[in-house]
Amino acid sequence: MEFDARDPAHEIEGVPFPTLARIRSQEPICPSPTGGWYLSTRRHIDTALKEVETFVADLAPMAGLPGTEVVPPEELFLSEIPEPRHGRIRRLYNSNFAPHRLRNTEEFVTRTCHQLLDPMLAAGEGDLHAGYAMPIPSATLADLMGLPSEAGDKFMGWSFDGTLMQRPGTPGINPSGPPILDYFREALAERRASAAAGEERPHDVIIGLMDAEIDGVALSDAEIVTQLQFMVMAGVHTTRALLVHLAHRLLRDRDLFERVAAERDLVAPLVEESLRHDAPVQATTRRCTRRVELDGVEMQAGDWVEVGIGSANRDETVYDDPDVFRLDRDDPRDHLGFGGGPHICPGATLARIEAISAVNVLCDRVAEMSAVEGATYPPLPGGMSHLPIPARLTAK
Repeated sequence: MEFDARDPAHEIEGVPFPTLARIRSQEPICPSPTGGWYLSTRRHIDTALKEVETFVADLAPMAGLPGTEVVPPEELFLSEIPEPRHGRIRRLYNSNFAPHRLRNTEEFVTRTCHQLLDPMLAAGEGDLHAGYAMPIPSATLADLMGLPSEAGDKFMGWSFDGTLMQRPGTPGINPSGPPILDYFREALAERRASAAAGEERPHDVIIGLMDAEIDGVALSDAEIVTQLQFMVMAGVHTTRALLVHLAHRLLRDRDLFERVAAERDLVAPLVEESLRHDAPVQATTRRCTRRVELDGVEMQAGDWVEVGIGSANRDETVYDDPDVFRLDRDDPRDHLGFGGGPHICPGATLARIEAISAVNVLCDRVAEMSAVEGATYPPLPGGMSHLPIPARLTAK
């Protein structure tokens, strides 16, 4: 039995959850057709996410680099940085996205959601993907980074054209890296020039990284722009998928929309169940650093491992009615929607703020949402890269 977690057919036909259920039952650690292994159960995936020195993140193939490419340390994304430096860089993320730093973010996100809905409600229809879900995380990150609003549009453009995840050395792009790195280099140079001139500026994420030191040594410019790129990668791709999944589900399930609109204490459980049932990231890649054995399956150093987040989130040994979308689970946050272990997503608090705000504004402003007759909708979950989510909207 094999399973290809990266099969592009999943975006068109949907993730084959019945197949994953058989895999969990019959061969929970199965081969991947591209080489390596696919982990399907919560138990095995918890192990892989906790043992970060054995199963290391390596995003080089996703960036278009061969798996054997050696990436310079200052160009490693947060999830790829080995300990102990990972923990020290991670603390900088936690500091910049701590609740006290996000005190005004909910207000900004809510205002942005209203602005995005205004023209859609005036027209009576709109695309809940490109017109609503996608701009929210892009605009929010631009604001947190102290960048002009146009930066959010740039982030979305780089996400759509495929350059957002590229890095220096990716075949076919400028040797200095994708456009987002040049953009952040210019922003960083401007911050440094302002600091040299004695100008005071409000704290933002870029200044936070610029002023940070690890063991008394400041981060290099290459490290700073690389981590800023990673923040956008994680914030735009993952959070936008969460927001699209939420909007899509509320659009296609009128009873659920009406129930949540009437009982706002259900918004938070709705977000958590979406993270579980419709995980924004269905699988993430790890690479073995040593020979390891899991339940009799021997993996060698260098083997690639697909960590099946979406499958683990529907593990029958963990969840009652795992394939049912429910808002009454005893522990709504018991899922791997943000990963797990010591490398759990540091932007989880921000993503939850964006998701809850986006749902609340929809419930505040929209009396009724309905699908557009004849439109083709992507499956849930999956297919959220470029496909529109057209909706007819009636204002309250």
